[in-house]
Amino acid sequence: MEIVMIKKKGCMPCKEFEPTVKKIAQNYSLGFRTIMGEGMPKKLQPPYYPFFYLYENNAVLESWGGTSEKKILSVLKRKL
Repeated sequence: MEIVMIKKKGCMPCKEFEPTVKKIAQNYSLGFRTIMGEGMPKKLQPPYYPFFYLYENNAVLESWGGTSEKKILSVLKRKL
């Protein structure tokens, strides 16, 4: 299972929240990677940043946006 963070260049919430997400992923023994939103096709870009996907076996289990640690933990509690 892995958390994928979509971020945008110059996005301060993305920059500030990334270490928190990395630590949560590490604590739950999950993979973590980031993708720059600008490099994505326009129709696939998220509505706001940061945006997250929880993947397992090449399938999206859940997606959400924002900088709420409570939200990430809630998603992981439901899916783990």
